[in-house]
Amino acid sequence: MMKQIVDIITKLLFSGKDRAFPVPVAKVPAAPKKASPLVSEKDGYFVWDKGVVAPLSPHFSTREMTCRCKINTCKEQRISKDLIARLEKVRQDLGEPMITTSAFRCTEYQAQLRASGVNTVVAKKSTHELGNAVDVVPKSGMSDKFEPICAKYFESIGLSTKFLHLDLRPGFKRWKY
Repeated sequence: MMKQIVDIITKLLFSGKDRAFPVPVAKVPAAPKKASPLVSEKDGYFVWDKGVVAPLSPHFSTREMTCRCKINTCKEQRISKDLIARLEKVRQDLGEPMITTSAFRCTEYQAQLRASGVNTVVAKKSTHELGNAVDVVPKSGMSDKFEPICAKYFESIGLSTKFLHLDLRPGFKRWKY
């Protein structure tokens, strides 16, 4: 019974707009986000060691941008800061998470993919190797609205029924996988 009385008095005194003791609420500015000490910034790229998991932006981390290979010599990872900034805009316009199926690739992994017959570029260095490309799909799956949203921020887009390849090359380019 005593607990019920205390609860009633507490509600009367401290809750609602007519509370007896109003508590001033100050807006405290959010602390600026600092780059993780595990990720450095170099020449317009985020750079980290394979195995490090750290945020790169509000919705993307090193985990999804890291090379998918199992090669022991694959250590330093990199992804363009501009690419991540554009992906954030796509994510915002899309209104849902995206799944990254491929991002940075080390040279050895890119060579393995070429040798295995995976449809990948024949250029000396792929945009994935440079840290300038990503393959993504909306979490809900491919839709007709995904490519037009991506096209607002990327000129170079590879089209697949399972994902879109987005890279930073200038000039309108479209191809199919």
